[in-house]
Amino acid sequence: MHVTEPQKLEGGLELDSQDADEFSPGEDWSANLCRWISDWLVVGLVVMMGAEMLVRSLFGWSIQFSNEVGGYALVAITFLALASGQLNHAYHRVHFIENKLSPRGKAWLRMLFNLGALVVTLVLLGEFIRFEWITWNSGDVAATDLMTPLWMPRLTMPVGVLALAWALLRTVLGDWRRISAATD
Repeated sequence: MHVTEPQKLEGGLELDSQDADEFSPGEDWSANLCRWISDWLVVGLVVMMGAEMLVRSLFGWSIQFSNEVGGYALVAITFLALASGQLNHAYHRVHFIENKLSPRGKAWLRMLFNLGALVVTLVLLGEFIRFEWITWNSGDVAATDLMTPLWMPRLTMPVGVLALAWALLRTVLGDWRRISAATD
């Protein structure tokens, strides 16, 4: 099997995925900010789990809010990392059909797939905004000692999906440039 070095573009961006090319958008400030927040939430989770294990081992009691806060953090990490994953080609793509197509056919297939993903993402964004609005208006709080207003942890869902929609829109524009440049 032949392994090639990652292709380097202007600005030092390395394309280490066969899905990446000069038409692929890089991370912008929104995806980068969401990824940065996700990264720090992971660090916070590790610290919190370490503290929980230490307190349980030494003193035999638990930090009562760790499960609740950990759950909120996992939801935030999941949704806030979506845009970065899209722009860094972290998601699986099946190539057995693409490999049989011409460059223009590959470009059209990618654009159609990304347009479909954008439509689904926009529908989800609308539903998450609606869900967040209902939560805000109802004043729901968690049935725990922290009594967290539920709009706070749920806010990461529409924010993350909005960042994903923006990333997908930029990806579709890159797909259009790829189609325009493709030759059969």
